[in-house]
Amino acid sequence: MRKGWFGWVVFCALTATFGCRAPSPDWNGTWRLNPSKSNFQVQNFTISISTDGEYRYYDNAVGVAGFTFHCDGKYRPMGKNRTEACVNSSATTLDLIRKENGVKTNAYHWELSAGGKVLTLTTTSFRPSGSVITAQIVASRMSDSNGFAGQWQDASYLQQYAHMTLRLGSRTLQIGYPSAGLYTDAPLDGTDAAMRGPHASEGMTYSAQLVDRREIRTLAKRNGKVLTQGSLKLSGDGKAITESWRSLGQPVDKGTFVYEKK
Repeated sequence: MRKGWFGWVVFCALTATFGCRAPSPDWNGTWRLNPSKSNFQVQNFTISISTDGEYRYYDNAVGVAGFTFHCDGKYRPMGKNRTEACVNSSATTLDLIRKENGVKTNAYHWELSAGGKVLTLTTTSFRPSGSVITAQIVASRMSDSNGFAGQWQDASYLQQYAHMTLRLGSRTLQIGYPSAGLYTDAPLDGTDAAMRGPHASEGMTYSAQLVDRREIRTLAKRNGKVLTQGSLKLSGDGKAITESWRSLGQPVDKGTFVYEKK
């Protein structure tokens, strides 16, 4: 999936919405992934280049084309006042820039190692506040293809999801994976909320629905289509959260991450 993903304090006074299922305050905080207690598949992705020079980044787990672009140095429209342009500065590097209303919002730098066996993808997100968020994927080649094209294994997957932050507004679940640069503020009534951050795909949303004090059901969608469904479960002692997910389109794509409070 690439996952699908997501602390709070709500009181029984909110009975009109949640009744007396107010979640435990133990959800709030920063959590660290324990890989030895988790069960998951290694994440892979594919890059292809068509005969007319169109690049396609395809997430094998999610089963959808993450994005496509031409690398000819020309700014092309993406809709909603957004444009993008890509430049191949060498046979082993390319840079993709995205703008909204003429202002740079994201920069993507791809770089191959000298032998072409390792691909590093660095994503930078520029926020209106002036802050900058950078995330990185380091992948190893799985196929015999040359250049950027081929199937890749994300060796940095666990590093990206090594930490999770959870916090609650009055009726909103805030969840983030800082190392991956992914964040969302999802209402606890199941309403879709946009995923934000440098690795958030276009049209990606996340929803959360309170089940009881120690469980939340989640859905991840792309352009309205459900990709993964899952849950967050808080342990009885409040010291661990188990995040589970499964892909509706690919039954074998499922897993669990066990997070422990820092």
